Amino acid sequence: MLAPFVVLAAAVVSACALSTTGIISNHTAPPASQNFFEATAIVPDIHGNSALECWRLSTAFTASTGAGTVGASTMNINDLANATYTVLPPRFEGGVHNSPHPQLVVFLSGVVHVTLPHGTGDAWVVGGIDGLIFAVDSVGTGHNTSYPSNSETRALQIPFTDGVIPPHTVVNSGACLINSQIVTV
Repeated sequence: MLAPFVVLAAAVVSACALSTTGIISNHTAPPASQNFFEATAIVPDIHGNSALECWRLSTAFTASTGAGTVGASTMNINDLANATYTVLPPRFEGGVHNSPHPQLVVFLSGVVHVTLPHGTGDAWVVGGIDGLIFAVDSVGTGHNTSYPSNSETRALQIPFTDGVIPPHTVVNSGACLINSQIVTV
């Protein structure tokens, strides 16, 4: 009569891991963390006013298989159209305007202060490694950009093909409150 019990006990033990303390556990490891991209986005709100949001793109970074970058972290942002290289003079005032079309803006150098004429939020963007924002307020009241540094600000303005914005989640309303645009979750 003990034979079925012994067989069942052996199956349970083989299905579970035996830890170094001798305690049987069937706990699985948590999923591996992944790196995602976060950046401030200028968006139209439900009232037609430009607002700021912190976006996390839905696609995680993966290891590249492309020639010259094999093994490096890479992430496809979206289909992008032709880029415009812009050089803004020191202390330039961009004035209130809408984004000409939904676009990715990469500030390569300089400092940008984004303010909202019908809102209280603002965003400071320092050109360089974390100098990317999304400007998708092609309708609505617009935003203001000021370039307060004593040197030129250089930027790439890259529209999304057909205005298609990349899949994302809204992390918070207002500008992103992070030190790096690559976050681990």
